Amino acid sequence: MSSSQDVHTDVCVIGAGPAGLTVARECIGAPFEVLVLESGRYEPDEAAQDLAGSQMESPYYQPHAMAGARRRQFGGTANDWVHVTWPGQSRVYARTLTGEPVDFEAKAWQPDSGWAVGGQELAPYYDRAHHTWAGSVMNDDPAAWSTPSTPVLPVGRLQTRMAQYAPADTFTLLARDQLTAAPNVRVMVGSTVIALDGGRDDDRIHRAVVVRADGSTFSVYAEIFVLAGGGVENSQVLLSSLPFRPGGPGNRHDNVGCWVTDHPELRLGAIEPSSPDVLERVGLYDLHYVGGQMVNGVLSFDQEFKRQEELLNMGAVFVPRRPGFNSTAERALRSLKPLLHGRLVSQPWEKARTLLSRPGETAAVLRTFDRSGPSDWYRSPDAYQWFRGGWSRPEVDRSQFSLLQVHVATEQSPLRENRLTLAAQRDALGRRRLHLKMNWTQSDQRNLLRSMAYFGVAVEKAGLGRFEPWMRFDGPLRPHFGGMHHPMGGTRMHPDPKLGVVDPDSRVHGLRNLYVAGSSVFPTSLGYVNPTLTIVALSTRLADHLRTRLSAALPGTQMPVSPSTRENVMGGW
Repeated sequence: MSSSQDVHTDVCVIGAGPAGLTVARECIGAPFEVLVLESGRYEPDEAAQDLAGSQMESPYYQPHAMAGARRRQFGGTANDWVHVTWPGQSRVYARTLTGEPVDFEAKAWQPDSGWAVGGQELAPYYDRAHHTWAGSVMNDDPAAWSTPSTPVLPVGRLQTRMAQYAPADTFTLLARDQLTAAPNVRVMVGSTVIALDGGRDDDRIHRAVVVRADGSTFSVYAEIFVLAGGGVENSQVLLSSLPFRPGGPGNRHDNVGCWVTDHPELRLGAIEPSSPDVLERVGLYDLHYVGGQMVNGVLSFDQEFKRQEELLNMGAVFVPRRPGFNSTAERALRSLKPLLHGRLVSQPWEKARTLLSRPGETAAVLRTFDRSGPSDWYRSPDAYQWFRGGWSRPEVDRSQFSLLQVHVATEQSPLRENRLTLAAQRDALGRRRLHLKMNWTQSDQRNLLRSMAYFGVAVEKAGLGRFEPWMRFDGPLRPHFGGMHHPMGGTRMHPDPKLGVVDPDSRVHGLRNLYVAGSSVFPTSLGYVNPTLTIVALSTRLADHLRTRLSAALPGTQMPVSPSTRENVMGGW
């Protein structure tokens, strides 16, 4: 039974990150009402962010790693984007790249691979997504961005793809202003959906149960619900709801929370250039502006080679480094940095002895160690990172660099056992927190090591220099990530309900009015590319589906809409 505080709408979008905001923006001006619910606020909120607390069980991730990949705030994880370059603007960006055709293919050697919605079908939505997010035409062809001073490197079977970059404020600011002004859209922040209720129906969601920041509750009744809470929150909402318990109408095959993947990012190794001019020829792979568009080149093996060698997809960028980088002394010094902030360090005296036993190496590292602050990072060559460029600009003295660090993002195979479940611990709203068991399979590790070996051969045959691999999966150099890079999966898309959670229209199997948007629907980790452009493309496609479905029901025949919508439509709105 409804109370006076309950809300009725046509479409309820749960979550105001890139996925939910895209659905809502695409529905502006439609002949139906849209309500957007966001757990956080327009500004950072510690209480809301604490709801992201979770447990990570993995030999390759720190226990808090899952919480570090989530942002409960209007704009979602766009508030955490970090790509910048110098000279530049006072904006932060994220990389825009489409998946390669090989990323969407079902591979005999990779169980549970393959997408129901392929790259060809997504192509027009990629174009729309890039325009609405970046305000520019999508083009990953290096010929469109290279110049005589920034040529494309010929590196054997390694191809160059150009990544463009799009601003975070499309979601954090522009979307806020557009939705606030839209006559058919309402946004409610500080409103956390804790459960979806099917009522007496077995094939639809009746209402969303919402808790405000002050602890009060209300319900949202809608004809359509779009769950767009984030890469892991989507699974949390479903698992916290009765219809999604194993065997329930929305989870008959116990698939919710399964097949979680990531894009691990790591230092693959370093290239010791064969001659000084190599550093003058790699500017295309730095973050830089071309005609007002921030771009950089990404190296990846060509698709035929990946198919032939059955390689997981991997994308590499370069970061120049000065002498001593990644040396024993440099690693020891960096491991002592927490002492500057009053934090404990294991075996500090042993690390100090390492520095004293290598005086020459230690002196070289101390001369180049990054002491720059946020306002002058671009003045310190040692502050450059894969997300922070500017080293190719003409005024930089590149003779001070002795190495090219190779930084990669790599694919993980989908594994059903990598799954999200509800932990015993509860958050401030009384909801059970998430627990993620995440492993990195031995076969994936061997695959990455093979890619590293092929990469080194290609670099050396191309005459760029000697490649020194840094990647290890055991010992003190093994990966131990402080945060998930791009959580994906958990509500994966598959036409067979035995192998997925949502169908190719993003509708939850077994329920006729619940859809899921975001990276949680990805069947695989989509190679190495940032998932946001694909998230926006899939969300644009979903919005088209919803507009068609709801508009066909106006004026009401099979699908009723809210009284206020009917009045507006009949009034010529």
